Amino acid sequence: MTDDRLRRIETAIDHLTARVEAVTARLDRIDGPAPRRCEGPASTRERVISFLDQFRAGEALGELSLGAWIAVCRDPALRGGLRTVQAREGSHARMLAERIKELGGAPRFEIPETTYAQVMAGSASTEKSDAEKVHSFVARFPDPDRALAPIHAIADHLEDDPETQALLRAIAADERATLELFYAARDRLAER
Repeated sequence: MTDDRLRRIETAIDHLTARVEAVTARLDRIDGPAPRRCEGPASTRERVISFLDQFRAGEALGELSLGAWIAVCRDPALRGGLRTVQAREGSHARMLAERIKELGGAPRFEIPETTYAQVMAGSASTEKSDAEKVHSFVARFPDPDRALAPIHAIADHLEDDPETQALLRAIAADERATLELFYAARDRLAER
């Protein structure tokens, strides 16, 4: 994973979180606070599907970019951890795609080609060491709670869609494990 890829994903999640919160606040002013169902108004369902779709695309790119990094990774312990993270990223992308379909949508969002090319080139780079790549990742996400807050914020708005809510919370738990893996790798590689 490159800094640019992670920055774009975090920015997209932040924007979606802000949009969901703004819409919820507007609806609360109009209707008063009330539980809303994901299956309710099409606009709410569509916003959830849009969030899931962008998240899915990011996870799919994560799976591919980790494969590129694994191919050039020189540290066997890190390579083993990257394989685990890669499997989780791919699994998340597939589960999110399935949930989108269950909600009546279709996975459509595509990462822009320039971003895709940049992420893949950075991941496959042999010019940056594994330690540099790990350090760049950790520098982007020094606080796991802050990094995962946008996912939890969306999940918190889905009280009446417990399946999507649980899916997002489970993915967030996996992402925390990924962050912990990178923090440990940073510390281990720094000791060399």
